[in-house]
Amino acid sequence: MQPAHFIISILAATWSFVAPVPAADSSPPMRAMWVYRTEPLMESAREQKTLFEFCAKRGITDLFWQCHYENAQNGVRTLRDQAPTRAFLHAAHARALRIHALGGDPSHTLTKNHIRVLAMVDALLAFNEAAGGDDERFDGVHLDIEPHALPQWKTADQAAKCGLLTQLVDIHTKAAARLHDADARLAYGADVVFWLDKTNPDGSPALPVLHHGVTKDAAKHLLDVVDNVGIMSYRNTSGGRNGIIALVKKTIAYADTARSRAFVGVKMADMGPRMETFFGQTEEQMMAELKPIDDTFRPHRGYAGLAFFMWEAFKEMP
Repeated sequence: MQPAHFIISILAATWSFVAPVPAADSSPPMRAMWVYRTEPLMESAREQKTLFEFCAKRGITDLFWQCHYENAQNGVRTLRDQAPTRAFLHAAHARALRIHALGGDPSHTLTKNHIRVLAMVDALLAFNEAAGGDDERFDGVHLDIEPHALPQWKTADQAAKCGLLTQLVDIHTKAAARLHDADARLAYGADVVFWLDKTNPDGSPALPVLHHGVTKDAAKHLLDVVDNVGIMSYRNTSGGRNGIIALVKKTIAYADTARSRAFVGVKMADMGPRMETFFGQTEEQMMAELKPIDDTFRPHRGYAGLAFFMWEAFKEMP
């Protein structure tokens, strides 16, 4: 869900993805939400109040918060709108929300552009380091890098697609290490499309990635090194062969044994095929359809909860 599609820590310490545990506890799953048009929310106390009340009513715990950066001539990036961002973080943390700096672009897949991604991570770390207190720091990074949105993906053969996915795994591995080495409290998240772990009839990966001497699908590689993934499992039904549960069950099963946990992404934006979105339905209808996802995966250590794409659409649902 790239932003180009439209006009486009005190709390981090309580969120641990490091050691797998046998099963989830009885507490409610987390809830995440992508937020893209962040400038108006930082400028308006009334808009912030609306967002915070919306999150509280729906049990939303984490926001993937679109950030923008300024580029310096030497390649160093700095976070834009720092003062209003700190004020927003202070207000959000007072309401027990965790805020993850959202960024990413399909072109960041390519090795030649990895320096840009690492510069974004460095900008976040510098911003956090200069904070007056933990309540003015981001709780993590969440990157949306989609190689399948690159023009060359459409004509690529299997080998070329595997090459692009290898570059994807490489940048997330490097960026996660950069973040964790600087501050182990910060969470590193990545968006992944649901079909990354597709297999051949013999059980081998349909799109194998060789990374650090190990061959497996890109989703498994990422689950081994990041703290959370947002699965772009966009369907408007939970059951059936092509429903959300079927699309994510392998990823969550692997997450049960890996470093990471998986948010199950659902879409209510008016984007893409109708089968992918709850647009046109009421919130009550959508949540009734999503309940089996929580019921199915709540016992799983690897299940983080639902993630809603996106605030700008969710708030408009009847």
